[in-house]
Order: sequence, then C-alpha cells, then structure tokens
Amino acid sequence: MKFKTTIILLVALLFSTGLYAQQSITNEEYDKVVTNIDGNLFSVKFLETDGTVAQEGQYWQEDNLLKPHGTWTLYSAGEVVTTSTFDKGERLSVETIIDGKVVKADKQALTIKKIEQEINQLEKRLADLKKN
Repeated sequence: MKFKTTIILLVALLFSTGLYAQQSITNEEYDKVVTNIDGNLFSVKFLETDGTVAQEGQYWQEDNLLKPHGTWTLYSAGEVVTTSTFDKGERLSVETIIDGKVVKADKQALTIKKIEQEINQLEKRLADLKKN
C-alpha cells in the first residue's frame, strides 16, 4: 500500500531555532508495512522503493487510532539519523544528528519548544489582527 507521509521524526529537525542549521525536508512516498504483534501493538516499517527501511517503529491501537509507541528510528542511506521514544502517542524523547552533532531533547525540552511555537503562532495572529 502506498502512503504519502511527512516523516514524523523529522519534526526533531525543526524543534529548535538557534542550534540547528536550515535543512530542506521533502515528502517522500513509501510502502508502509504494518504487522500486528500482539493485541493492540503493531510494528510498522516505511520502505524505500528498493526495499530498504526508511523508518520503523511501533503503533499502539486505541479507539481505532494508531498512536506512535516505543522507539521509532529514521534512517538515511542505512544510517540512523533520528530516534524518538513514544508512550501511546506521547513523545518522551528525541535524539537526532544535525551537522554531525548529536542533539537530544527530553519530554520537558519538547514541551517547552511546543509552547514556544504556539506562542509564536499566537503573536503572529495578534500582529495580523492589529494590522486590520
């Protein structure tokens, strides 16, 4: 089955401003293989056209929704680029390599960054309202 997706874990490349170089992110088309492991737990692999694994992880099924669960790994040219840990849809940590440096963030750092992004969006909306 073909599945057009923006890779979930690439969010890590966007989660901070000053520490990270600009990178271009493109949507890729992958074959998505989902296998039931046990009960509500599923494994998933996103495969390149040549069959190599681009990303792999697990889903937890809850209320007919598949939520990221456990450790997710993103690969580039066979090398691990990013790993992220989830608990039933909640991101707990992320570790990625940017410009050859390992960058880590725990749940608290991710929450802070999410709040900063929400504040920036609200400030932009407020500025737009003041213009009108």
